[in-house]
Amino acid sequence: MAILLLIVFLLMVAVDVWAAIAAMFQHRLSGWLRSSYFVIALLAFVAAFLVTSFFSYYSNPNTHIFGWPIPRVVFQRDTPTSPWLDYVGPTIVLAYPMNFVVYMFVPSVFFIILAMRQRRHKHEAVA
Repeated sequence: MAILLLIVFLLMVAVDVWAAIAAMFQHRLSGWLRSSYFVIALLAFVAAFLVTSFFSYYSNPNTHIFGWPIPRVVFQRDTPTSPWLDYVGPTIVLAYPMNFVVYMFVPSVFFIILAMRQRRHKHEAVA
């Protein structure tokens, strides 16, 4: 299951990088499409920072999770009267860029579709 999650995440990274390269280096794109991509990227960056930093929830009465969808830190306890034990793994730093990648995936897919559609329409208009 971990390998499948890693493959899915790496595919999301590839789509995000493809969209970013297309937004930066394809000069045939219209200005509104390019600017809307960068505005959405800025909003996704802010959302990833805020949700990773300040959002917390209890998955059950004995587990407190900070950050969503990829947690930054997880606190657990055995019973309601026992002390909280924390798990601080590599996600304390990696949760921020990983959540940004997750938040940018759907806008990147739409951007790639719109960019390909716009490119096809320009080719049809020239021909």
